[in-house]
This record gives sequence, structure tokens and C-alpha cells, in this order.
Amino acid sequence: MNHALLDGVDQAVFSAAFVDRLRRSGLPVSIHSAERLAQALDAVKPTARTELYWLCRVSLICDVRSLELFDRVFDVVFEGGALAIGRDVRKSNRHQPPPAVSEQQVKLAARNQKAEGSGGVPWSSTPSAAPDDAAGSNDDEVALPELLPSALAEIADAPFDQLSDVELAEIGSWLEHAIISWPTRPVRRTRRSNRGTTLDRRATLAVARRSGGDPIDLVWKKQVRRPRKVLMLADVSGSMQTFVRPYMHVMRALTRHVNAETHAFSTTLTRLTPALRQQDVQVAIDAASELVDDRFSGTKIATSITTLMAHPTWSTSVRGAVVLIASDGWDTDPPEQLARAMARLERLSYRIVWVNPRAAADEFEPLVGGMAAALPHCAQMLSGHSLRAMRDVIVALGSERSTASLETIRAR
Repeated sequence: MNHALLDGVDQAVFSAAFVDRLRRSGLPVSIHSAERLAQALDAVKPTARTELYWLCRVSLICDVRSLELFDRVFDVVFEGGALAIGRDVRKSNRHQPPPAVSEQQVKLAARNQKAEGSGGVPWSSTPSAAPDDAAGSNDDEVALPELLPSALAEIADAPFDQLSDVELAEIGSWLEHAIISWPTRPVRRTRRSNRGTTLDRRATLAVARRSGGDPIDLVWKKQVRRPRKVLMLADVSGSMQTFVRPYMHVMRALTRHVNAETHAFSTTLTRLTPALRQQDVQVAIDAASELVDDRFSGTKIATSITTLMAHPTWSTSVRGAVVLIASDGWDTDPPEQLARAMARLERLSYRIVWVNPRAAADEFEPLVGGMAAALPHCAQMLSGHSLRAMRDVIVALGSERSTASLETIRAR
């Protein structure tokens, strides 16, 4: 009697895990494909790796150009140490050696082997097989491994100041691909659109010449929108020392992906945009760090913001921009001076988002003089102390004007 290959396994969790592995390898698999795979597994119940391969391939792949990468991922997951190998082979008619595995897939296999040795979050929601059941199984039966989440998922809630340089570099690489949506601004230009709301009279009359002057076909247009400017100011004073390097990676991601302007401030203001645009991550971070002569010293937030808005060139990046300020709010300038600077910055910019890693503490209250003076002029204040919190910051930057998080902080 043939046993189902995925007997006792939560098929929805299995489908989601395998689809996530394909996405992290670069395959554009939609959520509907994962749903189709779960339904197919429930209907067919494969008994061998060959059946499982074709079931996954038919359900998930719709482009022949994606087959080679799909085969590589399948080899790593089910034959590269992440799944026990029995007598069945995935393709009985293939005799040539498998294609070369990329460096990314080797890292995936190593991570899976590490997970098997240390235990972790199970891939399926049902309990593992008992020892007696495992003793009576034959070579044809395949048991699913217990896999840990990805490296980023493991450190998603860890504060930035507790991570190593390697983990921070992985987070920086993720941030460069995570910033996919951005606020836009309307411009005077228009373009034709089937879903436009304004009638393009000139184009409609031109088309009407083909029908004897009768405007049978109406041409519509809509306003063109362009991405808004982005400006990030990072506090590199002594009180923010443990978060300087993580925010450097955030600034580099913004600089390379959305062409943002980035500045660091302590007692003076320093522009870091040219240094952070370099290709190599480590070289860019080191070059930006060398530019800041007064890092880990005092803090003059009001003076730095005033310098930015008074500069003949840098001030052009403020008007209509989304401004991201990363600071704990400890300022040696008088609170009244910071309040005036923030009020003017609010008038010139589109929206201000303040990132304060101290806000992650349960007992946090924005009572510091500088923070209390700046808060009324911010659309949102978030912690941004970890990868999961930084994802909320990215969502806040790409959304419309909102004060939800601000009201939450005020209510504490």
C-alpha cells in the first residue's frame, strides 16, 4: 500500500513555506499559485517525489524561463539535504547531473541542515511521527524536516544594537528591495488613459475626423504623478551610538533605491548622499562614517535643521519632501528653538516621520524637551529599533498623511 508523501502535514503551511522559498530565490510566484498548490495537494495526495515535483511545477510555474531556477530550488529543498532521499527520483528520464547550484541556494541548504540539528519551528503544524512509527517505515517513505525560518525572520524582532555587522548587511540588502511603493505628487502634465476622469478635447476632435466630425470615440486623460523627494536626517551623537550603523544601512537603501538625500547630524550637519551611493556596502558605510567628524559627540537638532533649510543647495531637497528624522530627541539646543525649526520644516515638507528607538520601551513617554517640542509637528513617530519596526517605517513613508501612531504615543 502506497502512503501519501505528505500524510499528516498541514498542506496550507507546506504550500506557503515552499512558495516563500521560491520567492526568496527570485521566482515571481503569486499567492493564487500557493492556493492552487494547496488545493492540488488535497486532491491528488502524491505518493512519490516525482508526483510532488510535477504537482508543484504545474501549480506554481507558468513561464518556461523559470523552469531552471525552479528545478534548482526543488533539488536544494528535497534532495540537497533538506529532505531525506529514498529510491524514487524526481525525473526518471533524466540521467545527466543536476545543474550547478547558485551561492544563494547553497546558503539555503546550509541553513536547513543547521535547523535539522538544532530543532526549531516545525514546517507542518501537526506533531512529528512517533519513534515507533519511524521504525516501521520503509525507504520509500519520506519525512518532512523541521525547518527554521529564514535568517531575517529569526532576527526580525532583535534590536539593531544587538546584531552583528553581517546581519546588518543582510538587513540593508533586504531594505533595498523592500522599498517598492512610494508617495507621489501631481504635476501639470497629463497623459491619455482609459480610466481618466478628464476629457481630452483636442485628442477627441482629432479622432473625430475619422468619423466625419462626430465625436464617437471619446479620449480621456489623467494627471501625471511623480515620486516625491525623500530626505533622511540621522542623529549620530553619543546617545544614538548603538543605532548609527543600522541607520546608515537604512540611509544607503533610501539613497540607492529612491534617490533620496541623506544627512547626518550631531553638533553639525553633514551630507552623506555621494558616499552612500557607492556599490560596495562596506566601502559606502565606511566612507560615510569618515565624513562625520563630530560623531558620538553632543546633539544640536535645532541648529542642524536650521542649517539645512538655510543652505542654498540643500534646502531645495526639503520642499514637498517626505522627511525622516532618526533621533532620540535629546537636544542641547533650547526646546523653543527646535519648535520653531520644526514648524518651518513642517510647512516646507510634505510629511515628517520621526524614528525614535527609545519608543520601543514600554515605559517610554515623550517628555524630553526636544522630543516634546518636535512631536506636534510630526505626522508619525515610530520606534524603528528592529527589522519588523523598520518595516512599519517603510509603510509609513509610502502612505498618505496619517496621525494614528502619533495619537497612540500621546495617549500613553
